Amino acid sequence: MLLRLLSIGTLASLLPGQVLDDAKRAFDAGNYAAAATLFEKAHRQSPRCDVLFYWGLAQYRLKQVDKALIAFESAGQCDPNLMEAQIALAEAYAERGNDGEALGAYQRALKLRPADTLALRGAASVYLRMQDNGKAATILERLIGVDASNPEVHADLAAAYAATGERQRAELQFQEALRLKPDLPSALMGLGSLYLKDGDENRAIALLEKAVQAAPKAYEPHFLMGSAYNRLGRFTEALAHLQRAVLLGGNDTEVYYHLARAYGGLGQPEERRKALARFAELTKKSKEDTEAQRSAVRLMRDAESLVDSKDLNAAVARLEEARELRPSDDHILFRLAGVHYDLKHFDVARNYAQEAISLAPSQWLYQFLLGMIEKGAGRWRQAESSLEIAARLNPSAGEVQNALGQIALQNSDARRAVANFQRATELDPKEPAYRINLEAARTVANRLQAK
Repeated sequence: MLLRLLSIGTLASLLPGQVLDDAKRAFDAGNYAAAATLFEKAHRQSPRCDVLFYWGLAQYRLKQVDKALIAFESAGQCDPNLMEAQIALAEAYAERGNDGEALGAYQRALKLRPADTLALRGAASVYLRMQDNGKAATILERLIGVDASNPEVHADLAAAYAATGERQRAELQFQEALRLKPDLPSALMGLGSLYLKDGDENRAIALLEKAVQAAPKAYEPHFLMGSAYNRLGRFTEALAHLQRAVLLGGNDTEVYYHLARAYGGLGQPEERRKALARFAELTKKSKEDTEAQRSAVRLMRDAESLVDSKDLNAAVARLEEARELRPSDDHILFRLAGVHYDLKHFDVARNYAQEAISLAPSQWLYQFLLGMIEKGAGRWRQAESSLEIAARLNPSAGEVQNALGQIALQNSDARRAVANFQRATELDPKEPAYRINLEAARTVANRLQAK
């Protein structure tokens, strides 16, 4: 999707200006490094929100995805109505595999434009991937209202209906998808699977044979064919399809269950034993993964209660257990960084904060925490860099401006400190510490001016 946003026509909407013209020409010529530099320069000259967005697109083309994500989020914060920034942010996170961040950006886009097809498709895809089929169906129903001629939308809606037990509605949507595109593999497989569940194996096989032809490199139609032939007692044909499914990447529990059944029907006990062993292994892993997720959530709740009761070391222990279960969960990493920061374990806190940022670089709280960690460790330049990113990601955060003011004072830049503290006070007038800091900075600035 980001490639569609990177069109010449989109860039042509920029207001005229020498730097912007040069940036557009560089972008159109595929010189994305020069375009990124020029867009950044243009933004310094005139801090327009759309220029931030285009700078992010150039960074994305350079495969500097972290910088692109920060630019997209900053553009969206700069102009909450900038739909393209939310879509780009969502797509980039979806490609990275961070479904939570992607979904959040899609939802913000849909608040701006409820019938936007890109946002609806993207949100539905994430919900389907998360197996939240009820929400996926709701989004897909809306999408059909604006994109009724798209067969894949009907097939996706049918799959969501099937997963939530709405069998008749699923069949109607699969049939509509096939009316629009008779060789659509997902619809052929989906409808074939419905017929299998109904016990209509022959009707299912007729559809699945077409699916095999339409998607020769997919394992799913071979798996479904194998299970259909197993039910008919045609074990030789079942085995051929199931073995093909494994070769094409089929590695879930049901594949090995049906393999064991086919081997048993053909009187091959040793092969049946191996297939059942693999089935048991995968089943155990699936159960362990589900339990690990539940345990991680429980441990995070325990840690939150321990933080509230000031037992920080015990909270760290719980969060470490949660991290072992879910090592790529940015929320766990962020909380670990925060507790270690409170304990003044700055080196450990920095590592966890940086890991969280590597997963979700556009989260302003992660950048803010890293800035505070660096500040606590006396690494002023690194702290300022992270806090400036946090300020771009959330211009309304008074705590970020306050921290920047403290660093400015540390760097003997009283005028800048006054500006930061003034901004913090404007953002949060009820916070007395910001006003105290502002008055102190003004005193220092006046003293320096009098010299």
